[in-house]
Amino acid sequence: MSDDEKDYEVGYGKPPKQTRFKKGQSGNPKGRPKGARGLSASLKRELESKITVREGNREIRITKAEAMAKRLAASALKGDSKALLALLKLDADLFGDSEAHDTEAGLSGRPEPVDYDILRDFFSSPQAGQEDVEDQEDEYDGT
Repeated sequence: MSDDEKDYEVGYGKPPKQTRFKKGQSGNPKGRPKGARGLSASLKRELESKITVREGNREIRITKAEAMAKRLAASALKGDSKALLALLKLDADLFGDSEAHDTEAGLSGRPEPVDYDILRDFFSSPQAGQEDVEDQEDEYDGT
């Protein structure tokens, strides 16, 4: 044995030199190949591939995802209720959910009572006159 092998201490994180992986050797040789991708990556790649579609009198090249969207929208317009429901589930903005979201976020267009409190405190500072605050209170009907 050489002096290097005698001085080497085997322990945690220091396996014996003869049992270490050789250079270029994988720790899991039967594992996933380098070029393999998952299902979602394969599906995304497939939906991004282009196809030729006839639209009216002309042929256009669009992605498969765009073709699916066109077919779904066309089916919904023809009266297919399943396609219509699928389309509405995909885009909540189409059936007015954005209005409900706006009111939840406080964007209803009317100020809240706490807003009037903030304005009252602001206008009660020495620069603003007290009459301005009283005029604003009269305009507020509490709803």
